[in-house]
Amino acid sequence: MTLDRIELDGVGSPARLAARIHELAPDLPLDFDIKALCRRLDIHDIRETDTSAYEAAIVMDEYKADGMILLARSSTAKRKRFSIGHELGHFLLPTHLPKSGGGFACSHGDLNNADASTKNRHVRIEAEANRFAAHLLMPPRKIRENLTTSQPDLNEVRRLASEFFVSKEAMARSYVDAHRETLALVFLHHGRIKRFYKPDDFPFIDVAIGQEPSADSIAIGNDFTTAGASEMTDCDPGVWLGEWSRREVEALSEQVLVQREGHAIVLLHAELAE
Repeated sequence: MTLDRIELDGVGSPARLAARIHELAPDLPLDFDIKALCRRLDIHDIRETDTSAYEAAIVMDEYKADGMILLARSSTAKRKRFSIGHELGHFLLPTHLPKSGGGFACSHGDLNNADASTKNRHVRIEAEANRFAAHLLMPPRKIRENLTTSQPDLNEVRRLASEFFVSKEAMARSYVDAHRETLALVFLHHGRIKRFYKPDDFPFIDVAIGQEPSADSIAIGNDFTTAGASEMTDCDPGVWLGEWSRREVEALSEQVLVQREGHAIVLLHAELAE
């Protein structure tokens, strides 16, 4: 098969659209050249700009005949790669039509939106573009094929992020989605909860954004200066879950991956009650 936009016509699901691209180009390596892929899909130029007005943007006409992607020069190479995938999603997804025409300008927050079920149109389409980018850069099937252990482990996330050439946070989200176990993530900055991410099958996480985790979490007491992953450790479900959610869980365990500049990822593994 030949990778051509005409072969993508009628595919409106972000995940299915990304999967279709991999069907048409089955030999793409894990860290494939996304700029070359864009050129095959009518993105005629990708430029870096000195701007703080957006993280990434796409300029296109109302018919989406072709497009140009703009990137904030200050972003990291891995962030730029995800941003290109995000903007390509806006370009290819048939329902992503900007209200005023001309394209989309996407902030750092837009590139973290995950709620595709919201009634807020802006949040929904940004979440859909993120889902497309995640499935394009980190296909669930390829993640599962490249696991070295069936046990949840943030060391796997770190290794896979390098092999797929994406950020650890982006890979952590895709890893949780692709894994067979029931997993969720909490993102910390300087020991305080910044945000969390969980699939629908994970029990409700009862945390307050901006606060420290419970004193009983292994994330408390970590000096957040030495990068690396802890061991997966059993914890009381009440550390992270609300009263009703605890009843769904037989056991809960947690693992912390410390990153640079005070950032850390907590992986939660729930064993659900029968």
